[in-house]
Amino acid sequence: MNPTVPSQLIARTRCAAIAALSAVAYALPLFADAQYAQTNLVSNVPGVAAITDPLLVNPWGLARLATSPFWTSNQGTNSATLYAITGSTSVSQVLGINANGFVAIPTTPAGPQGPTGQVSNSNTASFQLTPGTASTSARFIFADLNGTISGWAGGLTSTIQVATPGAVYTGLAITPQAPASTPPTTPARASTRSTVRLLPSASAVRSRTRRFPPDSHPSTCRTSAERSM
Repeated sequence: MNPTVPSQLIARTRCAAIAALSAVAYALPLFADAQYAQTNLVSNVPGVAAITDPLLVNPWGLARLATSPFWTSNQGTNSATLYAITGSTSVSQVLGINANGFVAIPTTPAGPQGPTGQVSNSNTASFQLTPGTASTSARFIFADLNGTISGWAGGLTSTIQVATPGAVYTGLAITPQAPASTPPTTPARASTRSTVRLLPSASAVRSRTRRFPPDSHPSTCRTSAERSM
């Protein structure tokens, strides 16, 4: 993605146009011609979309919880911004997330910067910024070009939980996972933890997909290709 290219959130509404043709003595089958009407919801360029947001520069990740607005990861401004979309084309910017109206994503002293992948986490037993405190469970988790994973559980900024020097992360996914020690007789525990998977940049030849468990933090996280708890 190129940060110099104008950024937009776009909605497309599908319209089906069905035409019937007839010929002498028989009818030809009906066919559908799919068409789309484009609505520009948000852009960093004034006058292009319903909302102008200068923070929406080179957005990568897009995530939401069941009842939350959509969150975008804006690599070009080291931020996450929120938008509520109702119906097909109605959009509003959500500024009440904190005093700044957006979430800042931490930077590092050197290397490429900016959030790329992001995921939402609805499991309060996982990714607690303060271990053992469910209220600090990171609701949104961000991967960054600077090799960090940060989580947000409230406040002005996300909090770095894992830093891998030299890594460049460009993707993120989350999956439920049971601890390796979970006995077969207690399947209910399988839903109590989650795992974040990071996808490194294709240009980082020596990087491989890495997996970080929900209680990862700088003092215990290793940078092996695969690690589970």
